[in-house]
Amino acid sequence: MNAKERLTEFLTSEDLNPIKVVSAPGRVDFLNTHQDYKGLPVVAIAVNRRMYMAAVEETGRHFVIESLDLESRPKKVFDVTDFVPQGKDFDDYIKACIYSLIMMTKVAVNEGYRIIISSDIPIGGGMGSSGSLEVAFLKLIAELLEIHIPTMVLAEIAFRAENRIMKIPCGRLDQYAAAYGGVMYLKPTWMPTVEKLSPPPFCMIVVDSGIEHRTAKIHPIRQEELNRGIQQLLDLDLPEELREKLGDSFDSTAWDRIREEEILPFLSSVEEIPAKRILFTIRMNDLTKIAVRILRGEALRANDLYRLRQLGIRTERPKEVLCGIINKQHELLRDLYDVSLPEIEKIIEAAFEAGACCAKISGAGLGGTIIVFTDIKDKISKIIDEVLAEGARRAWYVKPDEGVRVEV
Repeated sequence: MNAKERLTEFLTSEDLNPIKVVSAPGRVDFLNTHQDYKGLPVVAIAVNRRMYMAAVEETGRHFVIESLDLESRPKKVFDVTDFVPQGKDFDDYIKACIYSLIMMTKVAVNEGYRIIISSDIPIGGGMGSSGSLEVAFLKLIAELLEIHIPTMVLAEIAFRAENRIMKIPCGRLDQYAAAYGGVMYLKPTWMPTVEKLSPPPFCMIVVDSGIEHRTAKIHPIRQEELNRGIQQLLDLDLPEELREKLGDSFDSTAWDRIREEEILPFLSSVEEIPAKRILFTIRMNDLTKIAVRILRGEALRANDLYRLRQLGIRTERPKEVLCGIINKQHELLRDLYDVSLPEIEKIIEAAFEAGACCAKISGAGLGGTIIVFTDIKDKISKIIDEVLAEGARRAWYVKPDEGVRVEV
Protein backbone atom coordinates (compact mmCIF):
# COMPACT_ATOMS: atom_id res chain seq x y z
CA MET A 1 0.00 0.00 0.00
CA ASN A 2 1.49 3.34 -1.03
CA ALA A 3 1.27 6.62 0.87
CA LYS A 4 -1.77 7.90 -0.98
CA GLU A 5 -3.64 4.66 -0.34
CA ARG A 6 -2.67 4.68 3.36
CA LEU A 7 -3.91 8.23 3.70
CA THR A 8 -7.18 7.43 1.92
CA GLU A 9 -7.73 4.35 4.08
CA PHE A 10 -7.09 6.32 7.27
CA LEU A 11 -9.41 9.16 6.30
CA THR A 12 -12.16 6.69 5.38
CA SER A 13 -11.78 4.68 8.59
CA GLU A 14 -11.93 7.86 10.68
CA ASP A 15 -14.82 9.26 8.60
CA LEU A 16 -12.79 12.37 7.85
CA ASN A 17 -13.48 14.61 4.85
CA PRO A 18 -10.29 16.55 4.08
CA ILE A 19 -10.38 20.29 3.51
CA LYS A 20 -7.25 20.19 1.34
CA VAL A 21 -4.69 17.58 0.34
CA VAL A 22 -1.32 18.39 -1.21
CA SER A 23 1.71 16.32 -2.12
CA ALA A 24 5.38 16.96 -2.81
CA PRO A 25 7.94 14.65 -4.43
CA GLY A 26 11.10 13.19 -3.03
CA ARG A 27 14.24 13.76 -5.03
CA VAL A 28 17.47 12.15 -6.02
CA ASP A 29 20.65 14.16 -5.96
CA PHE A 30 21.65 13.41 -9.55
CA LEU A 31 24.76 15.46 -10.34
CA ASN A 32 27.22 17.61 -8.36
CA THR A 33 26.41 16.05 -5.01
CA HIS A 34 27.79 17.96 -2.00
CA GLN A 35 28.13 21.15 -4.03
CA ASP A 36 25.02 23.28 -3.49
CA TYR A 37 26.19 24.50 -0.08
CA LYS A 38 29.31 25.79 -1.86
CA GLY A 39 27.17 27.85 -4.22
CA LEU A 40 27.79 25.54 -7.18
CA PRO A 41 25.03 24.41 -9.58
CA VAL A 42 23.43 21.03 -8.95
CA VAL A 43 21.09 18.75 -10.87
CA ALA A 44 18.25 17.05 -9.01
CA ILE A 45 15.49 14.76 -10.22
CA ALA A 46 12.12 14.85 -8.47
CA VAL A 47 10.73 11.31 -8.43
CA ASN A 48 7.34 9.68 -8.01
CA ARG A 49 7.85 8.80 -4.36
CA ARG A 50 5.71 11.47 -2.74
CA MET A 51 4.69 12.87 0.63
CA TYR A 52 0.97 13.54 1.12
CA MET A 53 -0.40 16.00 3.63
CA ALA A 54 -4.10 16.47 4.42
CA ALA A 55 -5.77 19.19 6.49
CA VAL A 56 -8.86 17.49 7.86
CA GLU A 57 -10.38 19.97 10.30
CA GLU A 58 -9.86 23.35 11.96
CA THR A 59 -8.56 23.15 15.52
CA GLY A 60 -8.81 26.72 16.76
CA ARG A 61 -5.57 28.12 18.14
CA HIS A 62 -3.40 25.04 17.83
CA PHE A 63 -1.99 22.65 15.24
CA VAL A 64 -2.32 18.88 15.58
CA ILE A 65 0.17 17.04 13.35
CA GLU A 66 -0.05 13.25 12.91
CA SER A 67 2.24 10.95 10.93
CA LEU A 68 0.96 7.63 9.61
CA ASP A 69 4.49 6.45 8.82
CA LEU A 70 6.23 6.43 12.17
CA GLU A 71 5.68 3.29 14.21
CA SER A 72 4.03 4.95 17.22
CA ARG A 73 1.96 7.27 14.98
CA PRO A 74 2.96 10.27 17.09
CA LYS A 75 0.62 13.22 17.46
CA LYS A 76 2.30 16.62 17.89
CA VAL A 77 0.31 19.53 19.27
CA PHE A 78 1.45 23.16 19.44
CA ASP A 79 -0.17 26.59 19.70
CA VAL A 80 -0.22 28.82 16.61
CA THR A 81 1.93 31.34 18.47
CA ASP A 82 4.50 28.67 19.43
CA PHE A 83 6.43 28.49 16.19
CA VAL A 84 9.99 28.45 17.53
CA PRO A 85 11.46 24.94 17.04
CA GLN A 86 12.83 23.28 20.15
CA GLY A 87 14.54 20.28 18.59
CA LYS A 88 14.76 18.32 15.33
CA ASP A 89 11.45 16.41 15.34
CA PHE A 90 9.06 16.65 12.38
CA ASP A 91 6.85 19.21 14.14
CA ASP A 92 9.91 21.43 14.63
CA TYR A 93 10.36 21.61 10.85
CA ILE A 94 6.72 22.67 10.57
CA LYS A 95 7.13 25.31 13.28
CA ALA A 96 10.19 26.62 11.43
CA CYS A 97 8.12 26.85 8.23
CA ILE A 98 5.48 28.96 9.98
CA TYR A 99 8.20 31.21 11.40
CA SER A 100 9.86 31.54 7.97
CA LEU A 101 6.52 32.20 6.25
CA ILE A 102 5.71 35.02 8.67
CA MET A 103 9.18 36.52 8.36
CA MET A 104 9.21 36.49 4.54
CA THR A 105 5.59 37.33 3.69
CA LYS A 106 4.16 38.95 6.85
CA VAL A 107 1.19 36.57 6.48
CA ALA A 108 -0.61 36.02 9.78
CA VAL A 109 -1.22 32.41 10.82
CA ASN A 110 -4.00 32.69 13.40
CA GLU A 111 -5.86 29.40 12.94
CA GLY A 112 -4.60 25.86 13.42
CA TYR A 113 -5.55 22.62 11.70
CA ARG A 114 -5.39 18.92 12.25
CA ILE A 115 -2.93 17.67 9.61
CA ILE A 116 -2.31 14.06 8.61
CA ILE A 117 0.96 13.07 6.90
CA SER A 118 1.58 9.94 4.81
CA SER A 119 4.80 9.51 2.87
CA ASP A 120 6.62 7.15 0.50
CA ILE A 121 9.88 9.04 1.03
CA PRO A 122 12.19 7.30 3.53
CA ILE A 123 13.19 9.47 6.49
CA GLY A 124 16.96 9.93 6.66
CA GLY A 125 17.27 8.01 3.39
CA GLY A 126 18.89 10.66 1.23
CA MET A 127 15.77 11.53 -0.78
CA GLY A 128 15.11 14.98 0.67
CA SER A 129 12.27 14.05 3.03
CA SER A 130 12.63 17.20 5.12
CA GLY A 131 12.46 19.43 2.02
CA SER A 132 9.33 17.60 0.85
CA LEU A 133 7.76 18.03 4.29
CA GLU A 134 8.49 21.75 4.34
CA VAL A 135 7.31 22.44 0.81
CA ALA A 136 4.14 20.35 1.21
CA PHE A 137 3.24 22.09 4.47
CA LEU A 138 3.78 25.58 3.06
CA LYS A 139 1.70 24.76 -0.02
CA LEU A 140 -1.05 23.39 2.23
CA ILE A 141 -1.07 26.52 4.40
CA ALA A 142 -1.13 28.75 1.33
CA GLU A 143 -4.17 26.83 0.05
CA LEU A 144 -5.93 27.01 3.42
CA LEU A 145 -5.27 30.75 3.73
CA GLU A 146 -6.20 31.21 0.06
CA ILE A 147 -3.01 33.07 -0.78
CA HIS A 148 -0.75 32.66 -3.81
CA ILE A 149 2.91 32.05 -3.13
CA PRO A 150 5.11 31.85 -6.28
CA THR A 151 7.08 28.63 -6.63
CA MET A 152 10.47 30.26 -6.03
CA VAL A 153 9.22 32.08 -2.94
CA LEU A 154 7.69 28.87 -1.60
CA ALA A 155 10.98 27.02 -2.09
CA GLU A 156 12.97 29.85 -0.50
CA ILE A 157 10.69 30.03 2.55
CA ALA A 158 11.19 26.28 3.00
CA PHE A 159 14.98 26.54 2.57
CA ARG A 160 15.28 29.34 5.12
CA ALA A 161 13.15 27.38 7.56
CA GLU A 162 15.64 24.52 7.55
CA ASN A 163 18.89 26.38 6.98
CA ARG A 164 18.47 29.57 8.98
CA ILE A 165 15.87 28.69 11.60
CA MET A 166 16.62 25.00 12.19
CA LYS A 167 20.35 25.76 11.71
CA ILE A 168 20.87 22.69 9.51
CA PRO A 169 23.76 23.35 7.08
CA CYS A 170 21.87 22.34 3.93
CA GLY A 171 21.82 23.94 0.50
CA ARG A 172 18.72 24.80 -1.52
CA LEU A 173 18.56 21.58 -3.54
CA ASP A 174 15.92 19.67 -1.55
CA GLN A 175 13.38 22.45 -1.21
CA TYR A 176 13.68 23.66 -4.80
CA ALA A 177 13.44 20.11 -6.18
CA ALA A 178 10.27 19.47 -4.16
CA ALA A 179 8.75 22.75 -5.32
CA TYR A 180 9.68 22.66 -9.02
CA GLY A 181 9.83 18.94 -9.80
CA GLY A 182 11.20 17.32 -12.95
CA VAL A 183 14.91 17.30 -13.83
CA MET A 184 16.11 20.59 -12.40
CA TYR A 185 19.41 22.43 -12.93
CA LEU A 186 19.67 24.74 -9.94
CA LYS A 187 22.11 27.60 -9.53
CA PRO A 188 21.66 28.00 -5.78
CA THR A 189 23.32 31.33 -5.02
CA TRP A 190 21.04 34.31 -4.44
CA MET A 191 18.95 34.84 -6.49
CA PRO A 192 18.60 31.18 -7.44
CA THR A 193 17.78 30.20 -11.00
CA VAL A 194 16.09 27.00 -12.14
CA GLU A 195 16.35 25.41 -15.58
CA LYS A 196 14.39 22.31 -16.57
CA LEU A 197 16.46 19.68 -18.38
CA SER A 198 15.62 16.54 -20.35
CA PRO A 199 15.60 13.33 -18.29
CA PRO A 200 18.67 11.10 -18.57
CA PRO A 201 18.17 8.38 -21.23
CA PHE A 202 18.13 5.52 -18.73
CA CYS A 203 15.71 3.65 -16.48
CA MET A 204 16.27 4.75 -12.89
CA ILE A 205 16.14 2.69 -9.70
CA VAL A 206 16.33 4.26 -6.26
CA VAL A 207 17.92 2.00 -3.66
CA ASP A 208 17.47 2.63 0.06
CA SER A 209 20.63 1.20 1.60
CA GLY A 210 18.92 0.86 4.97
CA ILE A 211 21.81 2.71 6.59
CA GLU A 212 20.40 5.85 8.19
CA HIS A 213 22.50 8.97 7.98
CA ARG A 214 22.27 12.54 9.19
CA THR A 215 23.16 15.39 6.84
CA ALA A 216 23.78 17.60 9.88
CA LYS A 217 26.61 15.26 10.95
CA ILE A 218 28.29 15.13 7.53
CA HIS A 219 28.11 18.58 5.95
CA PRO A 220 29.73 20.56 8.81
CA ILE A 221 32.73 18.22 8.86
CA ARG A 222 33.36 18.49 5.12
CA GLN A 223 32.84 22.24 5.28
CA GLU A 224 35.42 22.57 8.06
CA GLU A 225 37.89 20.48 6.05
CA LEU A 226 37.41 22.73 3.04
CA ASN A 227 37.89 25.82 5.18
CA ARG A 228 41.11 24.37 6.58
CA GLY A 229 42.41 23.72 3.08
CA ILE A 230 41.50 27.22 1.90
CA GLN A 231 43.33 28.81 4.82
CA GLN A 232 46.42 26.69 4.16
CA LEU A 233 46.38 27.77 0.53
CA LEU A 234 46.07 31.43 1.50
CA ASP A 235 49.19 31.07 3.65
CA LEU A 236 51.19 30.14 0.54
CA ASP A 237 52.83 32.41 -2.01
CA LEU A 238 50.04 32.14 -4.60
CA PRO A 239 49.63 33.88 -7.94
CA GLU A 240 47.37 36.86 -7.42
CA GLU A 241 44.90 35.53 -10.00
CA LEU A 242 44.36 32.37 -7.94
CA ARG A 243 44.37 34.17 -4.60
CA GLU A 244 41.55 36.48 -5.62
CA LYS A 245 39.37 33.45 -6.47
CA LEU A 246 39.78 32.03 -2.98
CA GLY A 247 37.43 33.42 -0.37
CA ASP A 248 37.90 33.09 3.35
CA SER A 249 35.57 30.07 3.51
CA PHE A 250 34.06 27.27 1.41
CA ASP A 251 30.96 29.32 0.56
CA SER A 252 32.76 32.50 -0.51
CA THR A 253 35.31 30.85 -2.82
CA ALA A 254 34.74 31.21 -6.58
CA TRP A 255 34.96 27.46 -7.21
CA ASP A 256 33.42 27.80 -10.66
CA ARG A 257 36.37 29.91 -11.83
CA ILE A 258 39.18 27.75 -10.44
CA ARG A 259 40.90 25.39 -12.92
CA GLU A 260 42.51 22.22 -11.64
CA GLU A 261 45.80 22.90 -13.40
CA GLU A 262 46.25 26.28 -11.68
CA ILE A 263 45.60 24.99 -8.14
CA LEU A 264 47.10 21.49 -8.36
CA PRO A 265 50.77 22.57 -7.90
CA PHE A 266 49.87 24.10 -4.53
CA LEU A 267 47.76 21.25 -3.14
CA SER A 268 50.92 19.29 -2.29
CA SER A 269 51.49 21.91 0.45
CA VAL A 270 48.01 21.32 1.90
CA GLU A 271 47.08 18.53 4.31
CA GLU A 272 45.92 15.41 2.48
CA ILE A 273 42.25 15.45 3.52
CA PRO A 274 41.56 19.15 2.80
CA ALA A 275 43.42 18.77 -0.52
CA LYS A 276 41.16 15.86 -1.47
CA ARG A 277 38.05 17.90 -0.65
CA ILE A 278 39.25 20.78 -2.84
CA LEU A 279 40.11 18.49 -5.76
CA PHE A 280 36.71 16.80 -5.41
CA THR A 281 34.92 20.13 -5.65
CA ILE A 282 36.65 21.16 -8.89
CA ARG A 283 36.37 17.79 -10.64
CA MET A 284 32.71 17.23 -9.76
CA ASN A 285 31.81 20.66 -11.06
CA ASP A 286 33.72 20.21 -14.33
CA LEU A 287 31.94 16.90 -14.98
CA THR A 288 28.54 18.40 -14.18
CA LYS A 289 29.00 21.20 -16.72
CA ILE A 290 29.61 18.62 -19.43
CA ALA A 291 26.65 16.46 -18.36
CA VAL A 292 24.32 19.47 -18.40
CA ARG A 293 25.31 20.21 -21.99
CA ILE A 294 24.39 16.64 -22.91
CA LEU A 295 21.00 16.92 -21.15
CA ARG A 296 20.37 20.17 -23.07
CA GLY A 297 21.04 18.33 -26.34
CA GLU A 298 24.16 20.38 -27.09
CA ALA A 299 27.21 19.03 -28.88
CA LEU A 300 30.30 18.32 -26.82
CA ARG A 301 33.15 20.79 -27.26
CA ALA A 302 36.79 19.98 -27.89
CA ASN A 303 37.76 21.14 -24.39
CA ASP A 304 34.98 18.92 -22.93
CA LEU A 305 36.51 15.86 -24.58
CA TYR A 306 39.97 16.89 -23.38
CA ARG A 307 38.74 17.23 -19.78
CA LEU A 308 36.88 13.93 -19.99
CA ARG A 309 40.06 12.17 -21.12
CA GLN A 310 41.96 13.76 -18.23
CA LEU A 311 39.42 12.20 -15.86
CA GLY A 312 39.48 8.79 -17.53
CA ILE A 313 36.36 8.98 -19.74
CA ARG A 314 37.42 8.25 -23.32
CA THR A 315 34.19 7.77 -25.24
CA GLU A 316 32.62 10.56 -27.32
CA ARG A 317 29.07 9.16 -27.59
CA PRO A 318 26.82 11.42 -25.47
CA LYS A 319 24.88 8.61 -23.75
CA GLU A 320 28.09 6.77 -22.87
CA VAL A 321 29.72 10.01 -21.72
CA LEU A 322 26.79 10.69 -19.40
CA CYS A 323 27.00 7.18 -17.97
CA GLY A 324 30.74 7.61 -17.49
CA ILE A 325 30.20 10.91 -15.69
CA ILE A 326 27.70 9.36 -13.27
CA ASN A 327 30.16 6.57 -12.43
CA LYS A 328 33.07 8.99 -12.13
CA GLN A 329 31.08 11.23 -9.77
CA HIS A 330 30.49 8.23 -7.52
CA GLU A 331 34.21 7.45 -7.57
CA LEU A 332 34.95 11.03 -6.52
CA LEU A 333 32.40 10.82 -3.71
CA ARG A 334 34.03 7.59 -2.55
CA ASP A 335 37.72 8.39 -3.02
CA LEU A 336 38.01 12.17 -2.54
CA TYR A 337 35.04 12.96 -0.28
CA ASP A 338 34.99 9.72 1.75
CA VAL A 339 31.19 9.44 1.96
CA SER A 340 30.78 5.86 0.75
CA LEU A 341 30.84 2.71 2.88
CA PRO A 342 31.79 -0.93 2.17
CA GLU A 343 28.09 -1.82 2.34
CA ILE A 344 27.29 0.82 -0.30
CA GLU A 345 30.04 -0.46 -2.59
CA LYS A 346 28.74 -4.04 -2.34
CA ILE A 347 25.22 -2.92 -3.28
CA ILE A 348 26.56 -1.00 -6.30
CA GLU A 349 28.68 -3.97 -7.37
CA ALA A 350 25.61 -6.21 -7.20
CA ALA A 351 23.68 -3.72 -9.35
CA PHE A 352 26.41 -3.75 -12.02
CA GLU A 353 26.50 -7.54 -12.06
CA ALA A 354 22.72 -7.54 -12.59
CA GLY A 355 22.82 -5.19 -15.59
CA ALA A 356 23.25 -1.61 -14.35
CA CYS A 357 25.33 0.72 -16.52
CA CYS A 358 25.97 3.46 -13.94
CA ALA A 359 25.30 4.24 -10.28
CA LYS A 360 26.17 6.75 -7.61
CA ILE A 361 25.38 7.89 -4.10
CA SER A 362 22.50 10.35 -3.83
CA GLY A 363 22.51 12.77 -0.94
CA ALA A 364 25.01 13.24 1.85
CA GLY A 365 26.27 9.65 1.78
CA LEU A 366 27.57 7.41 4.58
CA GLY A 367 24.32 5.54 4.11
CA GLY A 368 21.08 6.75 2.64
CA THR A 369 20.23 6.35 -1.02
CA ILE A 370 21.92 5.07 -4.17
CA ILE A 371 20.65 5.77 -7.69
CA VAL A 372 21.17 3.02 -10.22
CA PHE A 373 20.63 3.34 -13.97
CA THR A 374 20.15 0.77 -16.71
CA ASP A 375 19.43 1.19 -20.41
CA ILE A 376 17.76 -2.24 -20.53
CA LYS A 377 14.28 -2.09 -18.99
CA ASP A 378 14.08 -5.88 -18.70
CA LYS A 379 17.00 -5.73 -16.23
CA ILE A 380 15.10 -3.65 -13.66
CA SER A 381 13.58 -6.56 -11.73
CA LYS A 382 16.88 -8.43 -11.59
CA ILE A 383 18.75 -5.35 -10.37
CA ILE A 384 16.17 -4.80 -7.62
CA ASP A 385 16.36 -8.46 -6.55
CA GLU A 386 20.17 -8.42 -6.44
CA VAL A 387 20.56 -5.20 -4.45
CA LEU A 388 18.00 -6.46 -1.92
CA ALA A 389 19.89 -9.74 -1.66
CA GLU A 390 23.07 -7.73 -0.99
CA GLY A 391 21.48 -6.03 2.01
CA ALA A 392 19.59 -2.99 0.71
CA ARG A 393 16.37 -2.34 2.62
CA ARG A 394 14.19 -1.29 -0.31
CA ALA A 395 14.43 -0.45 -3.99
CA TRP A 396 12.02 1.15 -6.45
CA TYR A 397 11.85 1.75 -10.16
CA VAL A 398 11.07 5.47 -10.36
CA LYS A 399 10.40 8.14 -12.95
CA PRO A 400 10.75 11.92 -12.89
CA ASP A 401 7.67 13.55 -11.36
CA GLU A 402 6.14 17.00 -11.08
CA GLY A 403 6.66 19.33 -8.14
CA VAL A 404 4.37 20.17 -5.26
CA ARG A 405 0.70 20.02 -6.22
CA VAL A 406 -2.82 20.19 -4.82
CA GLU A 407 -4.48 16.76 -4.77
CA VAL A 408 -7.96 17.72 -3.51
